This record gives sequence, structure tokens and C-alpha cells, in this order.
Amino acid sequence: MRRSIAFALAGVMLCALPVCAAPSPSAAVVATTTAAVTEESSVPATVQEAAAAQGKSVGEYTNNAVVSVPGLSEVTPMGQGGHVIINGAPSNVIFFLTKPSAAAVASAKSQAAVLGGKVLNVVTTTSQVVGKFGTAQVNFYAKGVKAGQLIKVYQFVDGEWVELTVAEIREDHVVVDMTSHGTLAFIEVPAVQ
Repeated sequence: MRRSIAFALAGVMLCALPVCAAPSPSAAVVATTTAAVTEESSVPATVQEAAAAQGKSVGEYTNNAVVSVPGLSEVTPMGQGGHVIINGAPSNVIFFLTKPSAAAVASAKSQAAVLGGKVLNVVTTTSQVVGKFGTAQVNFYAKGVKAGQLIKVYQFVDGEWVELTVAEIREDHVVVDMTSHGTLAFIEVPAVQ
């Protein structure tokens, strides 16, 4: 009985072995594909165009990050990698980061001056999956941030900067509680004496 099962399985395996290989691409196909890639990099032009449409570099666009902001000479690179906790439940949702307007940056600088602080970055959040939510706990990657650093996060709402709750600050991360998408200013403030 075991032999017959073994032979049957061997037969099935022999029938499954032939593999149909795809034909090799012709030189014309390779030349056409190569033409779609820009001369200065190996990134398809469509990604470069999408990045340019958002005013981002290709690196910023592909990494969902903002590393330079018009109007800020020193910027703490910021990104968001997903796993946003929406209404108390873990998710795979990503909050996309875009660059703010020049007016928003100027306003954030004014807010920082009132606080005696320094703007680390200004970003605007959006999501293709979740437009509205009750609460969202968002982990922002903030390169160079240290645990214990005093950072306040403000959201621009109806012409005013509204302080958000910062749930945690740890090495390279600032975790923020939000109730809507919008423009956020990350401001380092001096320690209270």
C-alpha cells in the first residue's frame, strides 16, 4: 500500500516538473524599458513626476518623509510608517506626509517664537484609507530626537495653532494623539525652570 502511494506521488511530481519559461526579451524591449528610465538615476520618470507634483524629492516621496521645508534652514527629517492606532484599534493605515504651504511655515515660526522654542518640522497629514476618525495615535519618525527632549506638537485649525497631546518621545520618535488630519508643527521648547 505504501509503495503504491509513493509511486502515485512520484508520478504526480514528474507531471508537475515541466516548467514553461518565458521567452527572453528582445533588444527592442530592453531599449524601450531603458528609455523610460531617466539618465540621472534608475528611478522611473513616473515616480519622479509624482514626487515633483508634491514638491518632494524622490527619496522623500518613496519614504513618506519630509526632510526639507521651504522657510526652515534646519529641519528634523520626519516620516510616518503606518501602524496608526485608530479609535483605539491597531491598524495598517499610513498617514501620508506632505509639505506645508509657506504661510503655514511662517505661522509655525511665529508660534515657536511665542513659546521661546524652535520649529523642528512642519508637515501636513492625509490618508487614502481614513479621512475622518475619532482618535488616532500616530508614531512619527523624527531623526535625531532624543528621549526626554521637550517637544510640543500643534495643529493648525481654523487659523489657530491648537496643542495636541504628545503621548511619547523616545529615540527618533514622537508619538502624537490626533483627532483629524491637518498641518502639524513640531516645536522644541525649553525646559520649564
